Amino acid sequence: MTSLFEATGVQKSFSGIRALEDVSLRVDAGERVGLIGPNGAGKTTFFNCVLGVLRPDAGRVLLDGEDIGGLPVHRRARRGIGRTFQRIELFADMTVREHLLLADRVRRGEGSLLRDLFGRGVSDADERLRCGEVLELLGLGDLADEPVEALSLGQGRLVEVGRALMTEPRLLLADEPAAGLDREETDALAATLREVQGDRGFAVLLVEHDVELVASFTERTYVLDFGHLIAEGSTAEVMADERVRQAYFGDVEGESGSCRPHSNSGRSRPATAPSGRSSAGRSVPRREGRWPCWVPTGLGRPRLPGWRAACLCRHRARSTWTAGI
Repeated sequence: MTSLFEATGVQKSFSGIRALEDVSLRVDAGERVGLIGPNGAGKTTFFNCVLGVLRPDAGRVLLDGEDIGGLPVHRRARRGIGRTFQRIELFADMTVREHLLLADRVRRGEGSLLRDLFGRGVSDADERLRCGEVLELLGLGDLADEPVEALSLGQGRLVEVGRALMTEPRLLLADEPAAGLDREETDALAATLREVQGDRGFAVLLVEHDVELVASFTERTYVLDFGHLIAEGSTAEVMADERVRQAYFGDVEGESGSCRPHSNSGRSRPATAPSGRSSAGRSVPRREGRWPCWVPTGLGRPRLPGWRAACLCRHRARSTWTAGI
């Protein structure tokens, strides 16, 4: 039986440094699969190769058995690949409902700057119905008309999930959705995502540093270390694998159990990620009242010229355009 998604022999280098080396994995329909590894293992690079944000140097990316390696980002998204981001990618003063409506129009290819300029961009009943269903599914109905800058980080993460759901994905790439969340928020997010995934039937490929979340949410797991796939199998088996423990915690020496950081090609890695930073070494917003927002670039490089992007930012509360999708 053909897998929903399959990547075979994916390789990617940056200035002679091999970020991915012959990485192959698959995700079946409706499955929850984890992709874990220490900082700098190549997880987000792999996601970017899958979506077309980066072009792999070698390898194939298949969706329903069809090679999508030559498709641009927005066409891959319309084929059924959705994504959330490590860092919140939302318009600060747009409401929750407007984010979902925007994603719905982008999916259907009905966005038009001219429609907005001539006042024809008002949402219709069908759009509001589709949006309302996702809002209720995620428990965001009471916050539908709130600007996202007024939400907690955990609620912002749900808005990103909702925006991805509006594109009707068959495969959701979740890139560290629990980054910056406390334990209670992480558990709530996992429960909601599990419920939504069961209701909609899409598959999930989860990148996450929270091992507890991966263990409770996924059925199978792959492990990357310095771009190499070092383990795969059921999540329980992978978590017990000595190679995985060594990749995360280094080599245990002596009776005291002290750890020596794992090294590869003369490089070393700390046993744990620095506090308050993401796997890419960037600051992660913490929940302290309001959280910072970043203007989204969609699923890839912006395709709009600069002046159009500027127009988008000026009237984004009514816009049916988004960059990069």
